[in-house]
Formats: sequence, structure tokens, C-alpha cells
Amino acid sequence: MNRSKEKKQVFRSMMEFEKNYFPKSFEKRMLERPTDAQTLGISLAKESLDKIKERLAE
Repeated sequence: MNRSKEKKQVFRSMMEFEKNYFPKSFEKRMLERPTDAQTLGISLAKESLDKIKERLAE
């Protein structure tokens, strides 16, 4: 097998990787994702607080 002739696929983000290898779960997650800036900010803040609480509980 000649590796120089093989075309390697390069992913620049985890989203690209997930979209290619896990299309169903990627699509489901994108539908659940908030669309407006305020809702996105709130959900990201909640995620951050949950991560902090988990670390403090350790």
C-alpha cells in the first residue's frame, strides 16, 4: 500500500470530526443548541458553573 498516494482527511475542529463520523448525534445536538445570543450565553454559563461545582466536589 502506497501511503503517499492516499488522501488523508484533515479535520480542523471537533465539530467537523463529529459531523463526519457521528452525523445523527451531531444533527441532534445542533437542533438542541440555542440559537439566540442571550440563550447561548446562559447555557454556556450554566455549563461552566456545573463544571466548577464538579471540581469543587472532588
